[in-house]
Amino acid sequence: MAVTVQMQFESVVTEMYQDAFIGSSIENGATIITFDLRHLDFQRELGTTSTISWRKNTYHVDVHELSTVLNPIKYRFILAQGYYLGDDNRRMYFTPQIKGVSTSPHMSHSIIRLSCYLAVVCGVSLRHIALIFSSLFLIPITKSSIKRWIDDIGSNLPKEEEMLQQLLALKPVTECHIAIPWPITKS
Repeated sequence: MAVTVQMQFESVVTEMYQDAFIGSSIENGATIITFDLRHLDFQRELGTTSTISWRKNTYHVDVHELSTVLNPIKYRFILAQGYYLGDDNRRMYFTPQIKGVSTSPHMSHSIIRLSCYLAVVCGVSLRHIALIFSSLFLIPITKSSIKRWIDDIGSNLPKEEEMLQQLLALKPVTECHIAIPWPITKS
């Protein structure tokens, strides 16, 4: 006898795309949360009053999300190329951009941030991070992917000297502890 258990799930992605949510299902042991991006208000986003039309051919992108339940969670984004008539009555084509996820490694930004946090702040090795994601969250991930994410996030950070200047501007140093051995003199 099959039993259906419903539970609430909320994330940055589900909040961002709540107007595009069309349902959820279980496929091959994974919970699929489906969004149809054609339901979003592209007239406002594109700054047009023209009707948005969509091509009939659609495709989908599946993206892994962190899951603390038994099944892995994937977001499924349904996409199609859209068009509208511009001011000069020419068709203006566009494809909806998916925000909050990275479509090249098919991972949510929360997965990327957590893996970088584990590596940089906690000092966990790349191999162990991949093992954690595989064992706990049922997400296949490679060491090289994690390394690329760390390098990508790190490339946006300022240089050490610039960080020091920014920190000093926020809170100037007025005193410091000097740990230098002073010679002991006998009196």
